[in-house]
Amino acid sequence: MISVREEETDWALYHIIQATPGITSEQLVTVSGLPDEIVAASLERMEKGHLLRRTPECISLLSLQQMLFSCRMANTMKNTSFFMEDGVIKVKNNGDTSDA
Repeated sequence: MISVREEETDWALYHIIQATPGITSEQLVTVSGLPDEIVAASLERMEKGHLLRRTPECISLLSLQQMLFSCRMANTMKNTSFFMEDGVIKVKNNGDTSDA
């Protein structure tokens, strides 16, 4: 069995996403020929690395400015009571699961 480093998988998928604007996760699995679990893990790594954004509709690469802003915000907000979700700054609820 051929072993491929995670970085190589990420790079290959990044190029597919770049060449196919608006691609979905399901389409990426089909086009890449990789198992769903490997694609999902790669997308998670790239999203955590501030390279892309996933929505239910599609996967989109971030521009350099968006990458830098996202990374800066994540590092700035690391030890605060705030977090960013889908471009919206929200207050952490400290474990409270109620809507009130």
